[in-house]
Amino acid sequence: MIQEHLLRKFQIKSMQLKKGQIVEVNIHALAFGGSGIGKHEGLTVFVEGTMPGDKVTAAFTRIKSNFAEAKLVEIKEPSKDRIKPKCPYFGICGGCQLQFMPYKKQLEFKKQYVIDAFERIGKIYTPPVNDVIGSKEEFYYRNKMEFSFGYDSSMQFAFGLHLPGRRFDILDLKECHLQSLLSGEIVNSTREFMKSLGWLPYKYSTGEGFLQSFFIREGKNTNEVMINLTTSENTPEDVNTGMKKLVEMLLKIPSGDKKITSIYWSKIISKRGVRKQIKETLLYGKKFLSEKMILKNGDELSFEILPQAFFQVNTPQAEILYSQVVNFALNKPQSCVLDLFCGTGTIGMFLAKHCEHVIGIELNPEASKSACANAQNNKIFNIDFYTGDVAKVLPSLRNQPSLIVVDPPRAGLTEKLIKQINDFGSDQIIYVSCNPSTLARDCNWLKDYGYKLQAVQPVDMFPHTYHIESVCFLKR
Repeated sequence: MIQEHLLRKFQIKSMQLKKGQIVEVNIHALAFGGSGIGKHEGLTVFVEGTMPGDKVTAAFTRIKSNFAEAKLVEIKEPSKDRIKPKCPYFGICGGCQLQFMPYKKQLEFKKQYVIDAFERIGKIYTPPVNDVIGSKEEFYYRNKMEFSFGYDSSMQFAFGLHLPGRRFDILDLKECHLQSLLSGEIVNSTREFMKSLGWLPYKYSTGEGFLQSFFIREGKNTNEVMINLTTSENTPEDVNTGMKKLVEMLLKIPSGDKKITSIYWSKIISKRGVRKQIKETLLYGKKFLSEKMILKNGDELSFEILPQAFFQVNTPQAEILYSQVVNFALNKPQSCVLDLFCGTGTIGMFLAKHCEHVIGIELNPEASKSACANAQNNKIFNIDFYTGDVAKVLPSLRNQPSLIVVDPPRAGLTEKLIKQINDFGSDQIIYVSCNPSTLARDCNWLKDYGYKLQAVQPVDMFPHTYHIESVCFLKR
């Protein structure tokens, strides 16, 4: 009765509030997604761009019976932990939501969020969550960036990143601290070059224009650089001459210890009622970018990365992530390992060095094809890959795995798939997740089949964002 009375009280209170109304809020916590959490007369309020300890004024943008969302108006009293963001575009770009927070505090927040997810969603109390392994580099950690051509709010030529919540407006940025200093040099040189050619950005609303995106990939362990310009099929008359000059311009950019080894032009052919096609032309250099990964135990794999291929974007942290998977797996000798949602096969190939046989299952045929090629290039022959939906492929397998590894998309597993996993009778599961909420939910389902959470190791792949990767070890 008391809870019902309080709920009615909050409902009446929220009905009296209005959108646009400015109120004062003391921020006491941080929500997954980066919004600060405060209270206004008992009502929970989420305010973007704030952190615990801030005293702010904020304008309501959305009001519900038990919570509200508000836009930051002014920081009246900043938190004692608040710092000045490194990036001049912070708050506009939207790419690094937590740059106003010391990195140590970011890691504390991410650990607490993982714990909260297990306790509130997974009903697993005092979960064995280790401290987050922070990124070796707070800045310049990404090995891949996509920059877009378009127009700014004044319809002027722009080359940079998409503004949050605005599909077509582009932030014409002159610097970015996510990939490398060389990446910034390439972007600024390319912007001026395209302006000099007079080539126009593609307008998705009308289908006119030519320039679409510009990808830069770096081998963090090899210092190789791949560039991929993507365009529409509306080619200008001087396209061949322009592409030749583009290559010459890019190769003149001082690159220090890095070297541009591949330059591609990818033409996107898109017609109504016809499946989209990508026509790739290698303008300069090698067909692929070479990269390698080296784990803590000395295990090493090499990769040949094509323009459209998936690869973890923070190479040093991916090495730590996979090291943790191998560390959990080697708690006992492994015979057969199932690697579900295996992608390009990286986890399975590292495990194949320490067990008798690995079976990988991946839905995406291109990723599966890449996995086969990676295994062959690394001379790993005790691994097999199946292409298809995991839930449909599993019933056809007759192997008895000693370990099952899952690395699902953000949506996590399903109850049906968890039952299928249980039917194999393996007493150990390693769960790699990029979403603490679905990870906690799935561990709760697995608990019903007798699997107990042994350890959780969060790994920060994306500093200054709210994202967190976790490796879980469960044992029956």
